[in-house]
Amino acid sequence: MKKNAADTESRLEIRRLRLLGVALFLCYAYFFYLGGNWNVESRHAQIYALAERGTLVIDAYPFLPPGGGDAAKFEGHYYSDKLLGPSLVAVPFYLPLRHLLAAIGLDERRAVYFSLRLTNLITNAFPSALLGGALYLFLAHLGLSARLRVWLALTYGLGTLAFPYSTLLFGHQLAAVAVGFAFMLLWLQRAEWSPRRALVAGALLGFAAISDVMGIFIALILGVYAISIAAQHGAGAGAIARRIAPPALLALAIFSLQLIANWSSFGSPLTFPHVYHAQAAFRARHTAGLFGLHLPQLYPLYQLTVGPWRGLFYGSPVLLLALPGLFLLRRKFRAEALTIAVSYLAVLLIHSGYENWTTGSAYGPRYQIAALPLIIIALAPAAQRSPFIFKTLALISIAFTAIVTVTTPLLPEDLRNPLANALAQFAAGNLQHANLGSLLGLPGLASLLPLVLLVAALLFAIQRTSGIHTRQT
Repeated sequence: MKKNAADTESRLEIRRLRLLGVALFLCYAYFFYLGGNWNVESRHAQIYALAERGTLVIDAYPFLPPGGGDAAKFEGHYYSDKLLGPSLVAVPFYLPLRHLLAAIGLDERRAVYFSLRLTNLITNAFPSALLGGALYLFLAHLGLSARLRVWLALTYGLGTLAFPYSTLLFGHQLAAVAVGFAFMLLWLQRAEWSPRRALVAGALLGFAAISDVMGIFIALILGVYAISIAAQHGAGAGAIARRIAPPALLALAIFSLQLIANWSSFGSPLTFPHVYHAQAAFRARHTAGLFGLHLPQLYPLYQLTVGPWRGLFYGSPVLLLALPGLFLLRRKFRAEALTIAVSYLAVLLIHSGYENWTTGSAYGPRYQIAALPLIIIALAPAAQRSPFIFKTLALISIAFTAIVTVTTPLLPEDLRNPLANALAQFAAGNLQHANLGSLLGLPGLASLLPLVLLVAALLFAIQRTSGIHTRQT
């Protein structure tokens, strides 16, 4: 009987995982980037240049903004000022898609346009949905019920900046996927050190470091955590070094790809593209202080946390539960709680001391996105302790984030309360972020109806499985 019950629950777990992943992917894939954002176009230009021309020079990109937009200019040529990671993942998918679209009759310009957007679905939206599913599975290690784990996965996927940035290729979300998977893999090393698992974690941390600047700092912190886990398995310094050396070398090898790109483009491995930003105002931001960094500043700290301009907790109040969650987590998992706390504090303090802390024409404190999977894990114990408070804040966060996403996450940098603006635009039915419903001719809020019905059906199917052979929350 026990074996049959376990088999039944295993099948239900797989079914919930699939339904959850499909629901998240549909939410991300439903929205369509129309064009014009300098950051996204810079990444698209890098993908195009690598795939079509085998170069980092983006001069030939057909949608390059006037003056290069978000680009570096060096010796008469334009280069993307973004890190290399997302483009390396995208190129193998972009090229066959572009050839396929050209084969069915699209001219080159339209084939490039649509293949870049389809590539985002594969290399950004799909990995984000996978991370939501992985969080659902991983949180079982903290003793959470299936129902609460579904809530937490949906909270991460739809109630944080993961939602809007899974619909747009900025690079932060791919770094978050790498960080989230790496941390979960390293956590599993506590029980038994697996060389294969360590190598995968090392590769992911190396990739995070070439996808987002904050990924570099988080990768270093998680590297220290990996050393502490290796030390727990004993056998002396030599054995620890043998455990850590292969994943560390792999991470460094992957990070060296960015250094090689820098060297190839600008003549020095340590010269990053932002030093030669094509726009004088942005170049001044990026080169002030030490690589654009100063000591943390109080006003940015306020605005990046609870302020209306760029506040992480202002737009996703459920994340406030991470603080009590960390205190609960440290009772059984002290090293993990410390790692999460140090990772987020490092990201926050670096962000608040960055000359460009307002992050440009985009919603929220996007430089903190790479730390969000860790924050969700941190708040899980608080969600288990106070499920009503958690679910209330989760619903508010999902509503806020969804409204921003469906209106547009590409907002003017000087808009001091982007959330209030999004609420007003939503109430007026002004949805600037194109979606599949609008492409089918549905006007305004009605364009969201197909997505709402599909996701509601998937959530109902998940709900039907959640009470069978699982402990209710």
